[in-house]
Amino acid sequence: MWDTVTDIISTRQADCKDCYRCLRACPVKAISFKGNQAKIEPDRCVLCGRCVVECPQKAKIVRNQTFKIKDYFSRKEPVYLSLAPSFPASFTQEAKGVMKLLEKSGFTKVEETAVGARYTVKAYKEEIAKSNGITKISTCCPVVVNLVEKYYPELRENLLPVLSPMVAHARHLKECYGNGIKVVFAGPCIAKLREAEENGLDAAMTFTQLKTLLDQVPIQGEEALKVFHERMETRMFPVHNGVLYAMKGQWGLEEEYWSIEGIENCCEILDALRKKDVQPIFIEMMACQGGCVGGPAIDSPYGLYKRKEKVKEFYQRHLHSPSRPLLDNLVMGKSFSSKAVRKEVFTEEEIRSVLVKMGKFTKGDERNCEGCGYKSCRDKAAAVLAGLAVPEMCIPYMRERAESLASTIVQSTPNSILVLDKEMVVRDFNPAAQKLFSSIPLKIGLKLSDYMNTQHYELVLEGRSSLTEQRVYYPEWGLFTRQIATPLKEDGFVMVIITDITQSEENRVQYQKMKEDVMVKAKEVINQQMMVAQTIAGLLGETTAETKATLMELLKHLEREEF
Repeated sequence: MWDTVTDIISTRQADCKDCYRCLRACPVKAISFKGNQAKIEPDRCVLCGRCVVECPQKAKIVRNQTFKIKDYFSRKEPVYLSLAPSFPASFTQEAKGVMKLLEKSGFTKVEETAVGARYTVKAYKEEIAKSNGITKISTCCPVVVNLVEKYYPELRENLLPVLSPMVAHARHLKECYGNGIKVVFAGPCIAKLREAEENGLDAAMTFTQLKTLLDQVPIQGEEALKVFHERMETRMFPVHNGVLYAMKGQWGLEEEYWSIEGIENCCEILDALRKKDVQPIFIEMMACQGGCVGGPAIDSPYGLYKRKEKVKEFYQRHLHSPSRPLLDNLVMGKSFSSKAVRKEVFTEEEIRSVLVKMGKFTKGDERNCEGCGYKSCRDKAAAVLAGLAVPEMCIPYMRERAESLASTIVQSTPNSILVLDKEMVVRDFNPAAQKLFSSIPLKIGLKLSDYMNTQHYELVLEGRSSLTEQRVYYPEWGLFTRQIATPLKEDGFVMVIITDITQSEENRVQYQKMKEDVMVKAKEVINQQMMVAQTIAGLLGETTAETKATLMELLKHLEREEF
């Protein structure tokens, strides 16, 4: 079964194991839990892709449009690929070889998205020049745009009203090669899939999906790749400070130009902008740590530092090449709308009522461990009230509840339970054990072997024997028991569960005696009956003989009279 609340990231529910890891990773808590299943809330989600990366069961699935691309190939349609500038960090092959391979796999032409980024940089400079002191934020990262539109809608005027490099490049390609072509994007960003859909691209895919596509389609032709080796500072866009470098042509920038990476850092700066605590001229904002080279679908065998180096190496290789002129008629304007997430406010009484349900009766009970995914117990309580979470997501609460339930079972069970260490010293026991062995001073720290034979427990603890459903008799107390001994190897203890079967044993003995008495009585009755039968048989035999003699005498007498 699939959760399709968003067609960009779906959850394969059969594989969702209720671990809360995706919620812990989500920076905006856009995941709810109902029926022990994670559900992405599309109105809250900024599509950063962390849940996809973090899910240990791989239950988060990214939308795949490679079937559309293969259909374009089969229909011989002109398909132009806009390749994100982070591609050198994803592939192990040389950049030129990657582009050659892509064209031989069915794409009509492969161009770097960095071409579109040149239009973006030009428009950025123009907009900043007329910003009138308003801090401007880069809009090449769709996660940052989503973040502002949903969680900081009052800061929309700070977003540069400029198309992203991907959309600018798509328009550039259609201007150059006609509206009849199919434009497809490939990159490390999951949020780009939504942006591509909303801005008229024919398809978009991640680098992971692109590599899978290359494995599925035939590689054809041996023609040499015709690549225009041009200088583009925008090839540095996918790394931290890369946008600033492309704008200024140097790494050292004045203090009024900032570069922020990582969504938590972005939120911190946006909070400061909201409060008017800071006011730089321009902020390059990248949601992923390290920039796009740290994207959720970069699919790279390299570490973050090496990825940055590979991007930089590719840029420097063409540092002295000429650049192509840009088109003059490309419209770069972009507007942003408010998609504000409604934040519900709850009363202290409502919060407290949920905290009590989670076993948080005092401030000291609020551990704020973040095991459930929320930063504090109060945040979790608010999420419960908002219908995004359930009290049972609190791990300490559930552990305490389980321990309490286990303790209740141990304390109330009629079976006696003893926990002994390797020296046969009592480590724990329940009331039933104290009652059963009332003739000895049972207490924690008591050496049980001083009062009874514990050799069988020692053998179990040493692993040389097992004690399963065995009957043990204590003649000194007239006690019959049935026992199970289980080694607790991690603690070096043995747990013994003892059932008192004295009464049932006495009943069994009594029943056995009664059965034997009945058998004796039955034999006596049978013997008596046999004697009676024999006596009767003897009397019957005598009577029969006499009767026979009398009748024979009578017959003889009658015969004489006849003659």
